[in-house]
Amino acid sequence: MKMKKFIPIILCTLLFTVGCSSVDDNDAPNLVADSNNEISLSSEQQKAVQNSIDFIENSEFTSKDRIDPNIVTIQNADERTWELVYLENGKADEHAVDATDWIITIGDRSGHDFARIVCDSDTFEVIGYVPIE
Repeated sequence: MKMKKFIPIILCTLLFTVGCSSVDDNDAPNLVADSNNEISLSSEQQKAVQNSIDFIENSEFTSKDRIDPNIVTIQNADERTWELVYLENGKADEHAVDATDWIITIGDRSGHDFARIVCDSDTFEVIGYVPIE
């Protein structure tokens, strides 16, 4: 009979403990769809995202300290993406970006606290960036 009194207390304690625990994914960012649903990144995409974050941190972007690296979207480039891309030494030419490459947007797009980085989908290296207007 005494045991029945402790069951609700034990259940509440377990639920509280499980509900408040956190999972450490090594702070790896997740791909966030426009509907705010989280989607896991492939290991290749994680490499490209990390390279993009490193690029931002080493850049001269004025808002780089306000860019949230945990908000990430990835989309495929298209055959005209190169027209928007700037390299470290100037504007990209038509051979710099192809339709297999990725446009990685990092940060909150509701303001100007984000960056659009273009990465090669084969090497995962940063090709360049798309300026924010």
